[in-house]
Amino acid sequence: MADDPERLTGPDRERHTVHGPGAPDTPRQRPNMARLLFLDAHTRDLYADWAAKARAVVATLRMASGRHPDDPLLAALLGELTVKSPEFATVWADHRVKAGGDAVYEMRHPLVGTMQVTQQTLRIADDQAVVVATTEPGSPSHSAMTLLVHSALIGRTSAAQDPRHDAPART
Repeated sequence: MADDPERLTGPDRERHTVHGPGAPDTPRQRPNMARLLFLDAHTRDLYADWAAKARAVVATLRMASGRHPDDPLLAALLGELTVKSPEFATVWADHRVKAGGDAVYEMRHPLVGTMQVTQQTLRIADDQAVVVATTEPGSPSHSAMTLLVHSALIGRTSAAQDPRHDAPART
């Protein structure tokens, strides 16, 4: 559960593109959002109000820990973050729980600048969640997000068309 990108990082490459270039193509290879938020300086810099995002992520993790108390991957993630991040330990000790809903974040992307992003978490069957990030249509944030999605799609198309992409590595 803790390293399940469908629950904690999001399944789509376009969302991961918001967090920086070079995202792996396979969801299982993508890093965990909580780990990124607390242990990666680049991700921390993306959020204008990092503390609000951190509180939301920790509250979501607390909800997950209540639903999955015996999950060894979740326990390992919580232990790692507690040891490696004093900020995580402090927020975790606050005991807030979040079941989902909407959250608006100001993000500072190195390629397109500042964006206002609304994140919605929708719970579906089998305790799964769909996380959707949107921007206000017609806004500068929408234009920036559109540019990011297009750059991700173009990058993927270019990589697929590059004959070196599937060539075996030379040693």
